[in-house]
Amino acid sequence: MNEESAASKSGTLRSALAALLSVCGWGMFFLVAYVLLTLLFGILVEFHVDYFTGTTWADSSVLAVTGLYVSLIAMIFVSYGVAVSVRGKGGLWRQAVAVSSVALLSLIIWLPIYFSVKGSTSELGGAPWFLFSVYSFWAMPVTELLRYYIPDPGRVKVIGLLLSFVPTVSAWIGMGLVHIYRSRISVRKLLARAALVPVGLAVVFVISLLLPRQQAFSLESFPSIDGATAAIPFAQITMQRLTGINKPYIAEKAIRFNTTHNAYVNLIEKRADLILAAGPSAEEEQLAKQNGVQMKLTPLGKDAFIFLVHRENGISGLSVQQIQDIYAGKVHSWSEVGGDDNRIVAFQREANSGSQTYMESKVMKGLKLADPPMERKSSGMGGLIDAVADYSNSKQAIGYSFYYFASQMYKRDNVRFVPINGVEPNHANIRNGQYPYTALLYAVTRSDEPADSPAGRLLTWLQSEEGRRAVADGGFVPLTEK
Repeated sequence: MNEESAASKSGTLRSALAALLSVCGWGMFFLVAYVLLTLLFGILVEFHVDYFTGTTWADSSVLAVTGLYVSLIAMIFVSYGVAVSVRGKGGLWRQAVAVSSVALLSLIIWLPIYFSVKGSTSELGGAPWFLFSVYSFWAMPVTELLRYYIPDPGRVKVIGLLLSFVPTVSAWIGMGLVHIYRSRISVRKLLARAALVPVGLAVVFVISLLLPRQQAFSLESFPSIDGATAAIPFAQITMQRLTGINKPYIAEKAIRFNTTHNAYVNLIEKRADLILAAGPSAEEEQLAKQNGVQMKLTPLGKDAFIFLVHRENGISGLSVQQIQDIYAGKVHSWSEVGGDDNRIVAFQREANSGSQTYMESKVMKGLKLADPPMERKSSGMGGLIDAVADYSNSKQAIGYSFYYFASQMYKRDNVRFVPINGVEPNHANIRNGQYPYTALLYAVTRSDEPADSPAGRLLTWLQSEEGRRAVADGGFVPLTEK
C-alpha cells in the first residue's frame, strides 16, 4: 500500500513537472513569437507618427486608423489562441497560462520604471523607458499619437502598459471563443466574426475620409503665425479648430514658434502676420520704429509669472521686495529670507525672452538686475526649469517662468512654485487677480493689417466667444469670461 502511495505521489510529481515544463516551453515560444512580431510591426510603421499623420486627415481619421492598427495586431493573437485551442496543443489551461508570459514580463519591466522616474523627462518614449519601448515596439506609434490627445503623461504610460497586454488578452479571447462556440460554429466562421472589429474600423476610417469638412481656413490660407513657447498649445488648439487638421500634424509640422524675441523680429520683418506673446521689450519697440512698423497689441488672456525653487528648499514664500532684493544682488543667502544658511543662486533668462522682459519691466521695475555668471543664464524656459531642478547645488537655486508652461508643458517634480506675498500661483488666483505677478498674452499684428486678411480674420475670431474658449483650453485665463 505504501509502495502504491509512493508510486502515485511520484507519478503525480512527474505529471506536475511535465505540466510545468510544458507551460514554460509554450510560454517561451509565445514570448519569442511576440518579440519577433512586435519588432516586425514596429519596423513596418517605422516607429513614427508620420505613418498615421503624413496627410492632413481629421482627428477622426487618425484615431480610426490607429484603432484599426491595434485591432489587426489583436487579430493575429486571437488567431493564435484559436489555432492552439483547435489543435489541442498543450491543453487549454496550460496555453492560457503560457500566453500570460508576455503580459507578466511587460508588468515586470514597466513597474520599476514607472515608480523610479518622474517629471517631464520620464515621458513614455524617453531614455528611461527604452527597454519597455523596445519590448512593446509595435505599440509605440500609438502611444506617440496619444500624447497629442491626452495631456497627462501618467495616463499615457498606463495606456502603454495596457496596450502591452493586448497580445495576451487577444490570445485568451481566441481560446475562449473556441471553447464556447466550437461545437456550434466552424473555426473559419469564428475568425470571420472576430474580424468584424477591424473591418468595422476600416469602414469608419473610409467614411471619415469621405465626409466633407467646412472650415474657416485651409492649411494653405491660414495666416503665418509665431510666438512665445508658452503659447504653443493655444496656437495648436486655434489652428486645429479653424482648419480641422489633426492635432499631431499641427504639432509636428504646422506650428513652429521661435520664442518671443524672434517672433517680434519676424512680425516686424513681415515673415509672420500675427504673433502670440507677452508685450514687446524696449529693444523690440525700437526695432519696429526703425523699420517703420507700428504694432497693434490685442490682449487675449492672463498667465502668471512664477518663481520656482527646488522642492527641498526650506522657504515657505517670498515677498515682492525679497524677490527684488535677491535679483538685484542685495540678498545673498537664503537665511536672510527665512530659509537655510545656503548661498542663493539666482538663474536668469537670456535678454529679450518673454520671461526676461517681464522680469525686467514688471518685477524689477527699473531696478538693475545683478549680472550673473554665464552658467546661471539658461537658454529657453525649459532649460531654466531644468537648471533649478538639476543644478548640482539645487537647494540654492531660484528661477522664473510662466505658470502654464511650468505646470503643464514642462512639469518637473523636483521644483515647486513660490507663494508671493502669501498668495499661491494657481489658476484661481490668476483669475481673481490676487496673485501679484499676472502677465498678459497678446495677439500682436501690424497696425496696417487689413481686417479682411487672413490675419485680420484670425484676430476677429480670437476675440469671439469661440476664441475665448480656445484661450481657456490653451491654459490662459480669458480677459472676459461669460
